[in-house]
Amino acid sequence: MYAPLKRSCIQCSRVLDRRAITHCGRSSAARTPPRMLRATVRQSTAEARDPEKLNSATPVPPATSQQLQRHFWISAVPFIGFGFMDNTVMIQAGNAIDCSIGVVLGLSTLAAAAIGQIISSGVSVTFGGYVETMARKAGLPSAGFTSAQRQLVSVRRVAMAGNLFGVVIGAALGLVNLLLIDTDRSANLKMEALTEEQEFAFEVEASNKKRNDATVLTVKGPDVDGLIASMTAALAESGLKLVELHAGSRSSETDWIEDVFVVKTRGAKKGQVDDADLDDLARKMLAASRDPLSAHTLKTQVRKLQAKNDRLRERVEKLVKRLEDQHITIEIDSWEQEGHDDEN
Repeated sequence: MYAPLKRSCIQCSRVLDRRAITHCGRSSAARTPPRMLRATVRQSTAEARDPEKLNSATPVPPATSQQLQRHFWISAVPFIGFGFMDNTVMIQAGNAIDCSIGVVLGLSTLAAAAIGQIISSGVSVTFGGYVETMARKAGLPSAGFTSAQRQLVSVRRVAMAGNLFGVVIGAALGLVNLLLIDTDRSANLKMEALTEEQEFAFEVEASNKKRNDATVLTVKGPDVDGLIASMTAALAESGLKLVELHAGSRSSETDWIEDVFVVKTRGAKKGQVDDADLDDLARKMLAASRDPLSAHTLKTQVRKLQAKNDRLRERVEKLVKRLEDQHITIEIDSWEQEGHDDEN
């Protein structure tokens, strides 16, 4: 910094500070060196950008506990609405997609939920202003911060805590939507579609040429839960003994399996199924391959019938009790009743 220098005014020859304004209206700043002016401008700009230096010059009163409490709720209430709206739209949209497009395209439940989240994000951006307007109309008291107090670290931390608290509570409240939808409906629809499309997709090959001591059955088709159990049950019902089982998937189609069953007849010396019986055995295995698909549909129907049966049972029990009450009559002698009253 340049030290204050004294110079004489050209007009009146008075000795003046070069940074002061002369009595004749001329500013001595015009005679300030350019380097000094640039340093002064940089210092003023840095002070304007740094609120801590301004605060150090002008002390900011700390926020009171009442102000922080009000600020917490003002920050939390809008985010309760955001969290509830986000989770509600995601669950409802994801369930609708899972039960419609997910069944047609074979999407997983997680993929449907991801698409629902995209829709939920768009809805939050579109209607976020309405949520904030409704929160302001809630009538919450203002914290009454000054512009300088809003820059305090404690105030910003309280606002962040309120936002986090609000979005967690709102999202938790949005989970109530799970009680309003049938979470098993999409799985049942997908299984019914799987049954219709892949019921005739299985192929069974029965051969006595691959091995001399046993019959080799090769089953190719979609990967369905319970397929091996259904096959082994069909083999046991046919009186065959399972010797070896090779379960694997095709290299080119990961969703399709190729299981190899090596079987022998029970008590036969040769161990192979007669060539004349290979066709019947292959047809039994083909029918068994469809059992897991039918089992899932039957389980769904059984659950619905069981629920209906429970409701009918409750009605029958109520009717039986009502009929029993109508066929029972209780009479009490008046003298016994009077004696009982006297004892009391």
